[in-house]
Amino acid sequence: MASQADASSVTSPEIKRKKRSINFSNTEILKLEELVKDEKTFSILTNKFSNTLNNKMKKDMWTKIAEDISAQGIAVRTADECSNKWQNLKRESKAAVTSEKLERRKTGGGTLTLTAVADEQKVRIAEMKRFGILQWDYWRIGQR
Repeated sequence: MASQADASSVTSPEIKRKKRSINFSNTEILKLEELVKDEKTFSILTNKFSNTLNNKMKKDMWTKIAEDISAQGIAVRTADECSNKWQNLKRESKAAVTSEKLERRKTGGGTLTLTAVADEQKVRIAEMKRFGILQWDYWRIGQR
């Protein structure tokens, strides 16, 4: 019996799961947007080259951003968490633009206002467009 208990503990090791951190607060999201949209930071993070030096500069910049966000005292954020959040914000904004685009292409022209997009996303989309993050012309959609 004792050998069976020992064998089962060896075959099924305990897997420790990473504890899930809390969601980003609105304050952290605004701070992240502010830090990424800084001219110098933005040029480093959106650099298309991927040699060793540029990758190190990008990694260092995300680490600095994570430190600044963590300094707010809400939660300790890593560079990967901040980078992933920024990618998710861009993805959500692009999805909102696409859904609005599809809405406007419906029979009858769809709605004339930005009903599919929340107010905070309207601001985020406008800012991302201003910085060249969104590549298509959002405001001319449906004006063909």
